[in-house]
Amino acid sequence: MGEPIVHDSPEGASLLKKWRVRVFIAAWTMYATYYLCRLNFSIANPSLQEFLGGGDEGKLKVGWIWSGLCLAYGVGQVVNGLLGDRFGPRLVGTIGMLGSATMNFLFGLVGSFPAFLGIWIANGFFQATGAPSRIKVLANWFSPRDRGKMMGFLGTDYVIGNAVCWLLAGWLLQNYGWRYVFIVPSLVLFASAVHFFLRVRNSPEDVGFPTIEEMERGGAKKEDRPETEGEGGDVHAGWGFVFRQTFMNPRVWIVAFAYFGVDLFRYGFLGWSFAYVIEQGAPVGQGVLKTVMIPFVGALGIIISGWLTDKLGGKRAPVVSVMLFSVAVLAWVFRIVPVGEGHFWIPLLILAGIGFFLYGPHLIMGATMAMDLGSRKASATASGIIDAMGYMGAAVSGAGTAWVQNHWGWDGAFILWISGAVLAGVLMLLLWSYRVPEDREYL
Repeated sequence: MGEPIVHDSPEGASLLKKWRVRVFIAAWTMYATYYLCRLNFSIANPSLQEFLGGGDEGKLKVGWIWSGLCLAYGVGQVVNGLLGDRFGPRLVGTIGMLGSATMNFLFGLVGSFPAFLGIWIANGFFQATGAPSRIKVLANWFSPRDRGKMMGFLGTDYVIGNAVCWLLAGWLLQNYGWRYVFIVPSLVLFASAVHFFLRVRNSPEDVGFPTIEEMERGGAKKEDRPETEGEGGDVHAGWGFVFRQTFMNPRVWIVAFAYFGVDLFRYGFLGWSFAYVIEQGAPVGQGVLKTVMIPFVGALGIIISGWLTDKLGGKRAPVVSVMLFSVAVLAWVFRIVPVGEGHFWIPLLILAGIGFFLYGPHLIMGATMAMDLGSRKASATASGIIDAMGYMGAAVSGAGTAWVQNHWGWDGAFILWISGAVLAGVLMLLLWSYRVPEDREYL
């Protein structure tokens, strides 16, 4: 290796910027392609209902399959969050991507309810490696004062991945049938796993830079400490620290229970809105265009809300609460207005508003606040706990929505989803004034 480069010298600063761009792109691509192999299920939903018997029977079976993924995802978030903090996001994320791609490929080949259920449960566990991995990468490479903004940009990964997923899945469904909705995205995720492994590094220390704390606080520079080759610079802080910062932190649990409500709404709406507009009489193509507005405009909401929380000095909860109450109002308006054939622009604008106000809170709570509360040393675990509770809400949105809709119609389903958004907004009021302490050990 050549002479060490000081991180705040012109050469060092330029190299650090290049590495940050590189790992950012790798993390963005990783999580965007995860969504190709998760929300493809939403577009296949009506076809799967028919394949599994149609009517209330088919709807309930599809609901259980979706709930199976959500429950496995919730458990997997905690397990993979702990593994991410211990072994690093590069290894954990790559294994998860390869596993999820395999499960999607198999899902497109099998033909029985037990097989669908078992494979989609396994897919949920592998999918749960994605969020902790990308959050850990960002927490290690960027300081708290930049995390709202950078997480805002990074958060466009899953909304754009969501939108591309629905457009691709809709095209595959219309032209090749529902099985290809799972087979084709699996091949993309395989390729993305290789890209992620080759391009990402766990932390600046893995390529010879000081830690974030050292760079931010003017501590040791690269020439002051031993030269390291390969990975391993991001030393685990110990299980005691991780558990104190996460499982024993009441603020983490407030965000986690609020996230239950957010994902009850989000996955209820995302998982069933396409089936809703089709049932109301919208053609398949028009239905895809309407529902795809949610993630497309959601990307803008993520960027603006992340920037705004940084401008408020790291206070995230005020922005989150206001946006969640706005989501609840817009969702009920969407239920009231006609959305079938011949009604395009008004439903489209309402869905755009829902996307704008929904994705910002989802990203801030599940990612930015996980980094704020867990610090970079326990960010993957904090994310895992919060996301796990979110997916308990998502699990309710699967079979729960099917059951409520069968008994009380779409009014009951919308009331179920909206109650989740309201619950989350109220809980976040408890953290109205919280921001990251500047004097703690790890940023």
